[in-house]
Amino acid sequence: MILENIKVDRAGGRGVAVGKTDDGKTVLIRGAAPGDVVDVRVIKGKKSYFEGRVDRVVSPSPLRVEPSCKHTESCGGCTWQHLGYPSQAEFKAAEVEEQLVRVGSVPRDGVVWHPFIPAPEPFRYRNKTEFSFTNNRWRTRGELVANPDAAAEPGLGFHIPGFWDKILDVQDCHLIPDYGNQIRNAVRDEALALGISFWQPRAKVGALRVAMLRSNQAGDWMMIIQWGEHPGPDGFTMMHRITEQFDRLVSLYWGLNEKVNDSMYDVDLNLFYGAESLEEEMEPALEGGRALKFLISPKSFYQTNPLQAHRLYSVALTAAGLKGGETVYDLYTGTGTIALFMAQIAGKVVGIESVREAVDAAVRNAERNGISNATFEVGDMRRIFTAEFVARHGSPDVVVVDPPREGMHPAVVAELARIKAPKLVYVSCNPSTQARDIQMLSEAYEVATVQGVDMFPQTFHVESVVLLRAKSASEA
Repeated sequence: MILENIKVDRAGGRGVAVGKTDDGKTVLIRGAAPGDVVDVRVIKGKKSYFEGRVDRVVSPSPLRVEPSCKHTESCGGCTWQHLGYPSQAEFKAAEVEEQLVRVGSVPRDGVVWHPFIPAPEPFRYRNKTEFSFTNNRWRTRGELVANPDAAAEPGLGFHIPGFWDKILDVQDCHLIPDYGNQIRNAVRDEALALGISFWQPRAKVGALRVAMLRSNQAGDWMMIIQWGEHPGPDGFTMMHRITEQFDRLVSLYWGLNEKVNDSMYDVDLNLFYGAESLEEEMEPALEGGRALKFLISPKSFYQTNPLQAHRLYSVALTAAGLKGGETVYDLYTGTGTIALFMAQIAGKVVGIESVREAVDAAVRNAERNGISNATFEVGDMRRIFTAEFVARHGSPDVVVVDPPREGMHPAVVAELARIKAPKLVYVSCNPSTQARDIQMLSEAYEVATVQGVDMFPQTFHVESVVLLRAKSASEA
């Protein structure tokens, strides 16, 4: 079904644009820009709205630009490449405000809405990317029309949106540095030359399954390859050839994944070549201070946009308003990046994280940076963050939370409301769940400041840092 001549009125959430049919029905459109007039191919129809993608641009918006990447139409990773970057930043700032006001009941008046912080580099910023192998790569509509009977071909790239078993072969991902693309393409070429089989997602057979690339700002690279079958002599030959070709590939791991899912976090990894970890450096929290050094292992978390990570943590530090001597809790601490950033000023920082490997890395990072006033505990947040935990560590002056996209468990929200620390700094990668949690905290806290930060140009994802202050007894 095609809806013709739909005028696109505005940007919506999660990368869609919004228009209306002549009879007033809402149309959520992927690949459109506000100001476009487009024909829309309907993917899903509901009683009150349609969902679809651009079938043809009838009249382009002044905001529309030609995407840099030839894979944009099929890939789905860079949902906003057809928009100029200033427009992307503007729409992300509006999305943060919209969610907090509409869902979180945050008033526009009386709250400091800081200017949005865009990324300095809209491309080639990612330090971590995962690719999937396939024995039958996805073909674009143009390829199918030109050669409908073409035989299956292997590929290495990204999942097509909405299809767990369809992989688009990617030659150049514009979000990672060129060197990473060269490594990935060489892996594909060497595997094909050696006759190594690629993964078949439905049949669950094949040798090469998933590859991850990680890098640091110094230009060092790590690769982790998951094999669906033991690599054997040809697999080891391929990995050896890759390490010989790329002198900046300083670490190569491999693991055997015979599970149903592609996650590597419960896969035993073997160091095939080079260093166990990459080292990343982050500028100090205070001018004249020492830079922080973080070890990045295959499974450890580190912000995927390192240039913006420092800006994000600086915003959180400013919101916390530390003077020295404070007790800070850092919930969902990961490998301790925010905790160690805060520990340069605070009296004591206590981090909580559910992933054992991440906590081990946080402890090592603290030791590596000579930081002795940060401690870390591992456990499920809703079970470890309790009254007993607070009794052991003392009441916090500041709590920092940086939960996953789904936000905080209601039990964690309830404990935050109970202890009612004077300041709560909420760092989020999902403004909608952040707004939901803020609404749940509204009897104990009020929002003081909001700061949006763009960590992921060309995508709809956005970070926001909200400072909440505890209400007095009379206000509550």
